[in-house]
Amino acid sequence: MKKILTIISVLLYFTSSSQWYGTYWTANDINGNSHNLQTYINEGKTVLVDISAHWCGPCYAFHQSHAMSYLHHDFGPDGTDELMAIFTDVDANSSLALLQGGSGSQGDFLTGTLCPIIGPNSQGTLVDAHYNTPGVPTLYLHCGNLAPEISVNYDWWSLFTTVKSSCPSAFNFSGVDATLLKHHGIAGCPSGYMVEVDLYNASSNTDLQSAIIELRNPSSQLIATENWTGNLSPHSRTTVTINHIVSIAGVYSARVVNPNGTTDTRTNGDEEDIYVDFGYDNAYWASPISINVSGDNTTSWYLKNSSGGVEASGYGGASNYPANINPNECYTLLIINGDGQTYSIIDGASNTCADGIASGVEHESNFSAGTDPWNSLENIPYNINVFPVPSDDLLNVNGDYDAIIISDILGKIVLESNDKSSVIDVSDINVGTYLLEIIVKDKVYSKKIQISR
Repeated sequence: MKKILTIISVLLYFTSSSQWYGTYWTANDINGNSHNLQTYINEGKTVLVDISAHWCGPCYAFHQSHAMSYLHHDFGPDGTDELMAIFTDVDANSSLALLQGGSGSQGDFLTGTLCPIIGPNSQGTLVDAHYNTPGVPTLYLHCGNLAPEISVNYDWWSLFTTVKSSCPSAFNFSGVDATLLKHHGIAGCPSGYMVEVDLYNASSNTDLQSAIIELRNPSSQLIATENWTGNLSPHSRTTVTINHIVSIAGVYSARVVNPNGTTDTRTNGDEEDIYVDFGYDNAYWASPISINVSGDNTTSWYLKNSSGGVEASGYGGASNYPANINPNECYTLLIINGDGQTYSIIDGASNTCADGIASGVEHESNFSAGTDPWNSLENIPYNINVFPVPSDDLLNVNGDYDAIIISDILGKIVLESNDKSSVIDVSDINVGTYLLEIIVKDKVYSKKIQISR
C-alpha cells in the first residue's frame, strides 16, 4: 500500500481531510509487545503516532533525525512517563528485513530507534486503518479524544515544544521535579573531558533553583558531584558541566538529586548513561583522507582537530576532497546546513572512517587516526628514485637494486619483482596505501607509497 501524492496535493489534503476516525487500535510491535491506544490515553499520556513506510525517503530522513526516539526516551516510560512515541510502517508488505534496510527499503529503520516499531505481520496496516491519512510521513498527536496532525520536525526539541503546547494536560506534574535528558556520549582523544549533561525542569509550576548532579564511573563508584544553582523555569533545560576530568573509556552514569534542596518525589528520568569512547579505532592509517559531502554551496563543512583548529574546509558537492591528517589525533567533521546530506570519510587504505546522513543545522562526526605503522621506515638511499607518488598504473623505481616487494597495511604481499627495468606495473593493485620494500644486497629499504586513480 503506497500513498503517493504530489507535495502540493498532500499539503492541501492534510489541511482539509487528515484525521483520526476516533476508534482505538491495539497492535503488536516487532518485539511482540502489545500497544493499546485507549489504555495510554486513559493513563493521561499523549501519544505521538508516526505514519510512515519503509520505501518513503522523507520518512527515512525523519527517522535519521531520531526526533521520535529522543522524545520517547526523555518523556516516555524510561523518562517522565508522560508520552508514548510510536513508529509505524503502514505498508502491507512490511517485514523485519525491509525495516533493517533490505532491498526496496530506504535504509535501516531499526538502528537507533528507541520507541516501539509497529509494521510486520499486517500490524502497521491495522493501525493505519484507524486514520484517514493522505500520505507519509504524517504525525498524529493523541490528546484525550483529539488527534490533530502536527508538522514533521527534525529537531527533537522543537518537536517536543509542539507536542507540549498541543497537549499541556499530559505535562502537568505539580511540584519540584528535575530530570536529565538523553546524553549522546563522548568520543575523541583520551586527553580527558569534563562531562556535560542537560538538566531539565519537569515541573509544570515550580522554578528549579538548585540541584546536585552525581557522576559515577563504570564500576558505579561516585567520583564527582556538581552543585548547580540557577533559575530554570518549568519545561526548560540548561547544560551543566561536571567539574571532573574523565579520561578512561566506559559507561558512566549521571543522576540528578535534591532539586531545590528537597527529595525528588518523581524519580522518573533522573539518571542517564554516558558512553565514553576513547581510542584510535576509526582511521587505521594516518595518511591523506578523502572527504565526500553531498549537496551544494548552501552546505559547508570543516575538518577540525582536537584543539579546534580547522585542517580543511569546503562545500557540499565535494567528492574525494583530499585532506592530510596526523597520527594519534582525533578529528571532527562539522557539517553546516547539511540536513539530509550524505557524507563519508575514507582513509588512505580505503577504509571508511565515518559515514552517514547529516541531521540538523549543525552535524558533527568524530573519527581518529591511529599510530602510523610505518612511521619509522628506513630512508631509501639517494641513488634510488621512486616516482610518481601517488602512482596510478605505473611506478618507476630507478637505481641499482636486486628486487622490490609491495605489501598492504596488514603485511600481505601484493607484488614481488626482481625485474630491474625500473618501470613496475601496479595496475592490478587496488587503490590504497602500501609499503614498498627495496632490497639492495643484504639491506632492505622501505617507503610508504600510495596508489590512486
